[in-house]
Amino acid sequence: MNSVTLIQNRIQDMKNAEYLLIAGYMSRRAMQISILVIIFSASSLIINAQITASQIVGFNFSTMEMHVKNQSVDTEGSTGIHFGLLLPLTIVDHFSFQPGVMFTSKGSSYLIDSVNMSISPIYLEIPLNLELDLGTNAFSVALIAGTYFSCGVGGNKIESGGAATDIFYGSGDSKDLRLMDFGINLGAGIKIKGFLISARYGYGLANLYPDDSDDTELNNRVIGISLTSSFAGR
Repeated sequence: MNSVTLIQNRIQDMKNAEYLLIAGYMSRRAMQISILVIIFSASSLIINAQITASQIVGFNFSTMEMHVKNQSVDTEGSTGIHFGLLLPLTIVDHFSFQPGVMFTSKGSSYLIDSVNMSISPIYLEIPLNLELDLGTNAFSVALIAGTYFSCGVGGNKIESGGAATDIFYGSGDSKDLRLMDFGINLGAGIKIKGFLISARYGYGLANLYPDDSDDTELNNRVIGISLTSSFAGR
């Protein structure tokens, strides 16, 4: 092969490499543009979804259901509050999906290992509910069902009449409660011109007792009485 042919082949290889670089660059640009379009579209949907929001505030009447070695343990109830925002997303008329974020205080009193424990955890909770409104825009009956996920963010405990101390979340015998909770929501209410008065029951499914070595199960049980009011985000 003579030198001219070698030069021609080298020039062709350089052109091919340049074409590959351009193609790769265009492919990356197309991907970046696609990602930007997706982000913009998602942002637009979120912004539109946030045009209408709902404030929710109310009281909790809660307890913790406890079983030790499959035997039920008597517990006493506790009162608390909840408040937050819901973002209704209409699926069809009078039927909506309602995600939200709330602060909610729960708790209970019980006897465990000869220690009287009164515990009042505070959770950051994400409810994911469906709501069906039976009636008109002026007056309707609301049926509510869904789930919730929550994370412990504070609270206090009192052991055998002592001073209140902070709750420690985690796993192991040195902790008070597990960090995460989840469960089922069921409720009903009356809606009058954008105001909803409702009663909801939260049935916790997660075992909150922190020590796996003990055959003990602890679950949240909460009745919430709420006032929800809608407002425009713009």
